[in-house]
Amino acid sequence: MTPASDRRPLSLAFLGDPNSIHTRRWIGFFVERGHAVHLILASDRPLLTPLDERIVVHTLPRQSRSPLRFLSVLRTRQRLRRILSDSAIDVLHAHYLTGYGWLARLATFHPYVITVWGSDVYLTPRVSRVARIWAWVALRGADLVTADSLDLGSSAVRLGAGEDRIRLVQFGVDTAHFRPGLDVAGIRSELQAEGRKVLFVPRAIAPLYRTLTVVRALRVLPEDCLLVLTEHNHDATYLAAVRAEVASLGLQDRVRFIPEIDHGRMPDIYRLAALVVSIPESDGTPVSVLEAMACGRPVVATDLPSVREWLGDLAPWALVPVGDERGTADAIQLGLGLDERALGDLAARYRDRVLERADYAQNMLDVEIAYRSLAAR
Repeated sequence: MTPASDRRPLSLAFLGDPNSIHTRRWIGFFVERGHAVHLILASDRPLLTPLDERIVVHTLPRQSRSPLRFLSVLRTRQRLRRILSDSAIDVLHAHYLTGYGWLARLATFHPYVITVWGSDVYLTPRVSRVARIWAWVALRGADLVTADSLDLGSSAVRLGAGEDRIRLVQFGVDTAHFRPGLDVAGIRSELQAEGRKVLFVPRAIAPLYRTLTVVRALRVLPEDCLLVLTEHNHDATYLAAVRAEVASLGLQDRVRFIPEIDHGRMPDIYRLAALVVSIPESDGTPVSVLEAMACGRPVVATDLPSVREWLGDLAPWALVPVGDERGTADAIQLGLGLDERALGDLAARYRDRVLERADYAQNMLDVEIAYRSLAAR
């Protein structure tokens, strides 16, 4: 029988981007489990859509960039500590090392957890000595660091995290929702994609995700290939450059720009796709790649260490160098050329891997156990 202390609701505080679907899915799980969930927002991160009313939202003061910034940092620290104390927080969890992880360390509260996402470990610490110092201090003090790949975890250790405090945790895929199924005629009609092979890019249109590389690769692909891009969370300047490139290459009829896709419709988009493309220059384990795999769709992705952990032995042909237009086009051609038997075998192996390693509920239940262990110390 589970002891009563193991069943009591926890009081959990999160630092993270309130508009990220990954942050919302993570904290949403613990709301549904009956825990008291607090989300602490930086003043410059407004809510774009409402949160579950059961989540208690707190806002930190705006950071000053004046010579008196030190006093501003002290006010932020004081406010953060007061929130944690008044709310009787059991565990503080920062999603993303840069900024949010630094705040967790600034609070001098324990236990605290940092989830590293990718660029916060791979790219930001290279920016400046100050960024490297804050990364080291935050990771060194963390009671637990979660990463979604072995390589990302190892990179966190090199930056200062205790090796014995690293845990492999996936953001996870709802495998009952994301599953193989039939092409959805309604979406195909909406996209005017009848008779076309849809190439879906689920990543934001931003420099990090190398959208221009995919657009340029499209030039040498068969005429019946239709590229679908989502404008959700886009970089405005880069989106303008992508649109200009599409026009200059005469690809307007072969590219569709669509607005934000409701999470409930994402499986239908994946099932519609003949192939899914994800080629950022830096990444941890992309949830979008795992969702595509759960739906049994072939994927072309950047040959990054974290991605290689998922695709390297199943589809080595699908991994391409960063920014390689010709290599991306060649890999897409290979994926589109799979016969029915090869595609079915790949789809089954992809889904089995996701079920084994990346089921959303199982990963979050493992985190709940970790939270209870930390809170009991």
